[in-house]
Amino acid sequence: MQIPGAEKVVSIFGRWPSFHDAEVIRFVLERSDPYAAGPSIFVDVHAFEMTSEIAADGIYVLKHHTLISFHFAGVVEVQLEEFNNQNVLRDLDIIEISDRQMELLKYEVHFDSTFGLDARFLCREVTITNVQPWNAIN
Repeated sequence: MQIPGAEKVVSIFGRWPSFHDAEVIRFVLERSDPYAAGPSIFVDVHAFEMTSEIAADGIYVLKHHTLISFHFAGVVEVQLEEFNNQNVLRDLDIIEISDRQMELLKYEVHFDSTFGLDARFLCREVTITNVQPWNAIN
């Protein structure tokens, strides 16, 4: 993945995660970002990996609990639905579209929900701005 900062995520998970069952903790729209020459979206996602191991309580063991912070710059065509107190993802897809575009847009982003936030937009840049161990008080 050619996204700046993605290597930090891959170093934790061993690959780019699917974000299945990850939770969107923060989703901030900023209309004028001086560093992005236009609107930006800042997102924090609590991601983890489900193992095939089952704990004594009968629940799958989860590992690599991580808070991943994204900055999406030069955002257009934003569609948002259902943001609430728990925003669980089915998938987070960041699709390179620069070969299909005549404009400066490079990515199509989908936050596909199983519960809560569902979002779609186009943007010029994607950056992973922070990767840190998840702490429920983050």
